[in-house]
Amino acid sequence: MAKPKQTKKAAAWSLVVMGAGFAASLPFQGSVVGKLLVGSFEAGLVGGLADWFAVTALFRHPLGIPIPHTALLPKNRDKMTEGLVSAVENNLLNKDSITEKIAGFKAAETVLDIMSRELHNDGVKTMIDTLCKRILAGLPLEQIAPLVASEIKSQAGAFDLGPILERASIQLSERGYDTKALDYGLKQAEEWLVKPETITFLGESGMKAISGIQMNGLMQFAMNAFLGYMNEEKLGSILQGYLFDQVEDMKREGSALRYKVLGLVRTQAVRLALNESVRGGLNSWKDSLLDSWNAEETVLNKLTELRERALTAMEDGKYVETYALPAIERVLSDLRSDRALLDGMNAKIVEGVTTLLEKNHSKIGNLVRENVDKMDNASLISLIEDKVGQDLQWIRINGAVTGFVIGIALTALRMVLE
Repeated sequence: MAKPKQTKKAAAWSLVVMGAGFAASLPFQGSVVGKLLVGSFEAGLVGGLADWFAVTALFRHPLGIPIPHTALLPKNRDKMTEGLVSAVENNLLNKDSITEKIAGFKAAETVLDIMSRELHNDGVKTMIDTLCKRILAGLPLEQIAPLVASEIKSQAGAFDLGPILERASIQLSERGYDTKALDYGLKQAEEWLVKPETITFLGESGMKAISGIQMNGLMQFAMNAFLGYMNEEKLGSILQGYLFDQVEDMKREGSALRYKVLGLVRTQAVRLALNESVRGGLNSWKDSLLDSWNAEETVLNKLTELRERALTAMEDGKYVETYALPAIERVLSDLRSDRALLDGMNAKIVEGVTTLLEKNHSKIGNLVRENVDKMDNASLISLIEDKVGQDLQWIRINGAVTGFVIGIALTALRMVLE
């Protein structure tokens, strides 16, 4: 395809050819061929000049002469601009056509496909790593801590320790904690009984207890005789042996005494768990602990510690490949399989774009107007000539050629009529 400047040269040469042909054929107009040539070149010259004048008059005054109804584009610049704006707003980019195109565009699916395709790109991984670290580092822990502390206190305050106590009493026997507690107590008792000072303690305690018993007559005489025979060491040894035998008996599986003690422990545990005063006391103790607990400071310190530990663990960025990307892929997969959600997202996108378009559609025309107004007449004419000048120059060439052909026909017709 010829360039605009080359086409403009060709148009100029068409006038030169027609003018030179007309001048060269004038001496031969006495002959038939000469008349045909003069008529044809004359008509071609007139046609070329007329089309040159018409094309030139669109952009400027021909030969700089201010002939009326010339330089049409500069004189009608405002009309041209408004026409261009109207064409863009109402024809090329009208709201209905844009809305119709947007309505059929599956924006949500397109975004999900792009995200899935680019997710494992190194640049995306770096962006995710940077984003996660900045979000974590920028969390307003000072504002989060009071909310968390308040919720913890609220939940703990509303929590009744009674059911826990009941469950603990049941677990005491179900998991054999009562048996373990009894065995532990018996072991401690056995260790205490074998100590040398235990005999002295038991003897002294026994003698004091017996001495305090008041009896009458023969029974008092017998008691005095017993005390005269018995001393603290003997009584302590007797009591030690008796208690040791009882401990050994309770250590033996199948012992009636052991079974009786375990039954007593279980019964007392259940009674303790169901006792309203005990349950109320535990709840009061819990509430007093909560009232005296500086929960905000504790939670803030713990959240700060957790954040520092998390940032340290995230330092090498390996978590992106191990945890972040799989999590994002699962979310994308879930979103893609949720047809109702995708339809809702597409509807929201269309609604948002349509609303934005309705509010800003006039800005499209304003943008065109502003860009046109920025150009002076010379730049605007140069732009138009660059885009459509080639076709306009062909009008000049076609005018010269068509005039030449018509000139031949008219001259021949005139010769025939003469």
